[in-house]
Amino acid sequence: MINRNFIFAIMLSCCIISNATDFIGHWKGKVANLPIVFHITNDSVWSATLDSPMQGAMDIKCGKVVVIGDSITINMPALHADFKGVIAQDNKAIIGTFTQGMSLPLTLTRTTAEATKYNRPQEPQPPFVYNSQDVTFQNGDITLAGTLTTPFWGKSHKAVVLVSGSGSQNRDEELFGHKPFAVIADYLTRHGIAVLRYDDRGVGGSSKGNKDDTTLDLATDAMAAVEYLKSRNDIDTTHIGIIGHSEGGLIAVINAAQHSYDVNFIVTLAGPYVSGKDILVRQNQLIAKTMGQTLNDEQLVQIETIFETIYNSTDTDQLAVRLTEILKSDSTNKQQDIETTVRVMTSPWYVAFVKLDPTQYLSQVKCPVFAINGTWDYQVDAIQNLEMAQKMIPHATIKRYEGLNHMFQPSSSRQASMNYGAIETTISEHVLHDIAEWINKL
Repeated sequence: MINRNFIFAIMLSCCIISNATDFIGHWKGKVANLPIVFHITNDSVWSATLDSPMQGAMDIKCGKVVVIGDSITINMPALHADFKGVIAQDNKAIIGTFTQGMSLPLTLTRTTAEATKYNRPQEPQPPFVYNSQDVTFQNGDITLAGTLTTPFWGKSHKAVVLVSGSGSQNRDEELFGHKPFAVIADYLTRHGIAVLRYDDRGVGGSSKGNKDDTTLDLATDAMAAVEYLKSRNDIDTTHIGIIGHSEGGLIAVINAAQHSYDVNFIVTLAGPYVSGKDILVRQNQLIAKTMGQTLNDEQLVQIETIFETIYNSTDTDQLAVRLTEILKSDSTNKQQDIETTVRVMTSPWYVAFVKLDPTQYLSQVKCPVFAINGTWDYQVDAIQNLEMAQKMIPHATIKRYEGLNHMFQPSSSRQASMNYGAIETTISEHVLHDIAEWINKL
């Protein structure tokens, strides 16, 4: 659920002759206050990659790179964007324009590979004070690859499966330069709890999934992970749980309802407890509010109409036509953006998520539940979802964390909380402590 849209731009100026090899290296700049980094190389052919650190988009492969004298042009087909610039006389800057629908100025300055790395103080570093092994397990024809960490001491451990949020994530749920699942696994294992985290379908060592995979399909992967843990003699099979983040929290709920004998407890980190339709309507409202904007009545009606249309749809082609009509009614929407949006909103996963209503599972959850949210979460609203959790699962332990965002990071303001990549903390130590303590008391 996390929004990864790029808003880039640029302007061309300055002409000074330079050696073409001076373009080789690492270059940083900002477009509309959004940091970006180009990595330019020449191994007989010019090439480049692009990072957008605050958005967690790294190593975006660029297209054709053309260098003529002191000028460079970089095409980025994945972003429908181009960069054109001229290197300065001292070879320390490239002045130019980044065009993506519109053009705004961008000046790039030299940096180093080391300087482009994140400062992530919580990221676990070896040597580890616990066992760590790469494992694979099966879900039918799907092979899932992951990492299992177990404490050095003891013979039979409580255990959890970590399930990531929407989108294809690796076993560390790597986002915005952070590795939250690596941090969670490290903390819990140090506190006596075994942890299995795995690559999503089509990522890392896991098999490729199907283009029509939905949340319900991904839920079966999590259960395959539970079954794998049950097969091991170093796991306490009466204390196996699922910790799910965002969509993963919904997967935890589904499996707790459908497999009550196998899933002994769940922890939902910003998990949805209302329908995808209601989640996304509220998400759009909160994004606007967090950015200091106010949606007018016409915009609110359009947002609600879009998700009601998806929720009630029965035919993909008709849905695409109707969504195109709705989006075209707003003259500020560009045709290219409309086509991209419609393609996303008519995908099998998206339609299924909008229609999925957790309440059909919530009343069936009998195991212990720890449901938590941050009050500055603009993607899965804490009030909307935790109130439903409390209503539908009265025995659940509910907790709201003041000033934490969707990734449970602290920040200086509600607006700053949206910039996940700019925050050094991967996940609040308070949250880590509470999860470990809650599980160990079961």
